[in-house]
Amino acid sequence: MSLYTENQIATLSDICFRAVSEHLKVLGTTAVLDLPRELLKGLTPYLNVCQLDELQPGLNLKGISTLPEWYKVYLQLGGWASLKASDPEQNVKQEVMWRIFAMVINDQGLPQSVGKHLNTPDILLTAAKSINHFKLSFKRNSRVDLIVGQTPVLRVLEETVTTLSLWLEKIVLGEERRLQMYIIHRLMKHGVTKHVVLRTDYHYILSKVLFEGGCLSKHHREDTWNDDEEEEGSPAKLLKMYPDVLDQNVHTCTGCPNRVIEHLELADCSLRSLKNLTKILPSCTHLTALTVRGKNTFQFSDVLDFTKALKQLFQHSDASLRRLSIYSLSYLSLLSLLLHAYPRLKELNVEFDNVFQEKLPLWKDTGLCFYQCGSFSRRCLLCPNYPAGELPLARLSVEMHQDLLTAPNFLLSVLRCCPHLVTLHVKGMRLLIPYSQKELLNTLSEYNGNLTSLYLTDLNLSDCFHELLTLLRVCKLEELHLHDCRLLERHSDKQAVMWLLVKALKTVPSLRKLTLSENRLACNVHILAELFSGPAPSSVEYLDLRLNFIQPADLLLFAEALTTHPPPNRLTLNLAYNMGVRDKRSWNAALDKLRPFCQLVFNDWDSRNLMADHISNM
Repeated sequence: MSLYTENQIATLSDICFRAVSEHLKVLGTTAVLDLPRELLKGLTPYLNVCQLDELQPGLNLKGISTLPEWYKVYLQLGGWASLKASDPEQNVKQEVMWRIFAMVINDQGLPQSVGKHLNTPDILLTAAKSINHFKLSFKRNSRVDLIVGQTPVLRVLEETVTTLSLWLEKIVLGEERRLQMYIIHRLMKHGVTKHVVLRTDYHYILSKVLFEGGCLSKHHREDTWNDDEEEEGSPAKLLKMYPDVLDQNVHTCTGCPNRVIEHLELADCSLRSLKNLTKILPSCTHLTALTVRGKNTFQFSDVLDFTKALKQLFQHSDASLRRLSIYSLSYLSLLSLLLHAYPRLKELNVEFDNVFQEKLPLWKDTGLCFYQCGSFSRRCLLCPNYPAGELPLARLSVEMHQDLLTAPNFLLSVLRCCPHLVTLHVKGMRLLIPYSQKELLNTLSEYNGNLTSLYLTDLNLSDCFHELLTLLRVCKLEELHLHDCRLLERHSDKQAVMWLLVKALKTVPSLRKLTLSENRLACNVHILAELFSGPAPSSVEYLDLRLNFIQPADLLLFAEALTTHPPPNRLTLNLAYNMGVRDKRSWNAALDKLRPFCQLVFNDWDSRNLMADHISNM
């Protein structure tokens, strides 16, 4: 009988490699890893995922990468966009194992090329060793019994899963739901889970998660959970009802460790879920991070009770909350209101949509000192733990999806109270004429001199060039990201502006990452090579030039200039979504010149259907 490999008659080496793979357990890993390096490289394509996982540490020690094999499995599992063949080996392996685990648990069935000759317990246990994010979905026909029934799998998950995603629906009842509740208990009380992502509208599930996560006392749980639900989710009752499924010695839950989660995230949060959270929040003193992702835009009245609960939490001296993220809001004034409700925040991330900008009434019944338009005053921020008018906020992110009709005072007033700010993200804050972003940049220069990372996206800075130069002189930036900021838009002499920008950037010795994507640099891009010229070259190690209408001839000029004075450190250069497809030969010649001192990131984006030639010359 003939053996075939990919429709071809197998060679002797094919037969030998296949035999080693089929009898690996008998041979043992030590004997296999003693094979010569070239034979081991030839063996890797014949290994299944369990064997690849077992041999990978030994192969890596011999300088053999398993990345090509993991990436091949990744493609076989339907992965395309999220990972590339150049990504780190461990990242690709982790994604493969996560997909395999999810497919087995959801009873989807693995492709024959991946699951052939593998039994379900073995592949589930192997995958469990590599995943740190487990998604548990309350839907019919899920195979959670495989986790509970195979006790080693649950034990391994307790040691590896740091993030637990729970998409819970009330329609799943009975045995399956009780098994799922038991898994939640084990991972949160006995495991290393610190981050829980929850999508549900049901209050008893939220209280269950917070109770198991150590953020809710038994007294508060009893107030929010009826006895029937509590009994149904009890691990003790689960053991009594399913002695044939659970190992009594392993799953007895007496004396559970007092472990707590640190980060709660509500995904697709409805108004009902927000109200459920509001009832419980004042008791969640152990939470260090809270994320609320709204299903729809929250109105001012929706968030008002939430801010009251936030202030009640702040009044607990042992409250640990330091990071708050909430998406999406409708009133700009809520930015200051959230900070005033909980002044101890170190990080705040907010998103605004369908913004209302009219003046708000004075909310006397909120229990919060809140002024019209949400602007801070020094008197408003008095707090016994902090100097007047000063907040400890270190990281702030503000994202918008609507043009502003007025000056951005809602943000500027907050920035003036945050002298310790080190990271700022501002996205989509578009101002209509006659307003300008000059005041934003001037505020940063005057009040936020400790900034090390600045991310500005979709802001028109075309009339703010001198303010930007001042900011570069004042702040010791390590990262500067200017994406779609129209840097050259209103300047007739674009080259002169580029030279001034390069000169200013070279005066920032701390700068390591620079993003200038989607700024229509086009034929002026070669001037950026001067960052690395002269006796004091820039220390930039990452340069993002995506979406700049860079033609092959422009890149060739940049490469030739960089060749004469290469960067002192290897430069990661992102050239994706430019015009390379229009003259492949010249583009590839430029890339070849850059490779000796650049780690290149690019793609084969086809721009020929766009008016890119016209736009790049505007």
